[in-house]
Amino acid sequence: MQQDEKLLALLDVVIDTYISKWEPIGSKFLHSLEDVEYAPSTLRKYLHQLEEQGMVYQPYNSSWRIPTVQGLTMYLDNYLAQQEEEMSVDVSNARSSMKYLVETLWAITDWVVVWFLRNDEYYYLGINNLLKDDMLDEYQATRNIVRFIEEKRLVKFMDGKILKKNQMYYTFIEDENTVISCLYAKIQMNDYDGVISIIGPTRINYKKNASILKKVLMSLDENNA
Repeated sequence: MQQDEKLLALLDVVIDTYISKWEPIGSKFLHSLEDVEYAPSTLRKYLHQLEEQGMVYQPYNSSWRIPTVQGLTMYLDNYLAQQEEEMSVDVSNARSSMKYLVETLWAITDWVVVWFLRNDEYYYLGINNLLKDDMLDEYQATRNIVRFIEEKRLVKFMDGKILKKNQMYYTFIEDENTVISCLYAKIQMNDYDGVISIIGPTRINYKKNASILKKVLMSLDENNA
């Protein structure tokens, strides 16, 4: 561990202890804590360095240390940076899991599979399913459905809706004189809420797609149990 990292770690302990005890903190007391493995002489040296950096101060000569505003700011900045890094990892894992789920569903359903994660990311597969030969006669409708998906209008449609986790819903959305069928569900990946949906024209295989989505939701329930 680098010197600066050691000082930051010690600053965390000093401030956490100060907040808990609400009294100045000294090297002997820090040495008595299980989380601190330094000798008292090393602790005195590090506390002196923190004082030189303006992170702690002595209210009077030979007294123990109290955090300064600068020290508290550093303490919070460091904590928030760690939280942001952990959150970034969690979101990345959630994205990967959701993409895998979309790819799996797309391979076995008839139409376009869309998901979005707290408006953080929007992903879809299956636009080619809208370009089948039997859809070419409905060019304008197909074009409207593609636009609905590509312009993320589903996100706006879902905004504010209260959905129960792992429960399947359906709706028919009228957009630009085209009726779009939509099977959808709220799911959770790594504690992040997302919505997954199967979208197409009104003449899709509802029973097949609903059965597939239902099985996926049941599997997610079992895995999270």
